[in-house]
Amino acid sequence: MRLQSIELIPRKAGFFRFRDKLIPAVRPNNGVGVAVLFRPSQIDEDFAATLDPETYLWFPSAKQIENILEAMDRSDEETFQMLRTEWSGVRPRPLKVGDFL
Repeated sequence: MRLQSIELIPRKAGFFRFRDKLIPAVRPNNGVGVAVLFRPSQIDEDFAATLDPETYLWFPSAKQIENILEAMDRSDEETFQMLRTEWSGVRPRPLKVGDFL
């Protein structure tokens, strides 16, 4: 799989807004999620015979992983700005001194 884009997707009132469409969210909380979009590449065709149709390969570069982690940090920050409190997700954003000012 080739990394196509990394997008921040807002979730408000139980819906994600993605490319001008509202998609029901599993959780009702507001926040901002990170979507990593892929597109097929040559390696998918090369390995296709060895994988079942529901399995995909991705050989990420260090820079791609770094970009995803940066997007997740931005997502945490935007969620905090939206809620003005910590969110109850698995990856809570650490509090900073400026948050208390």
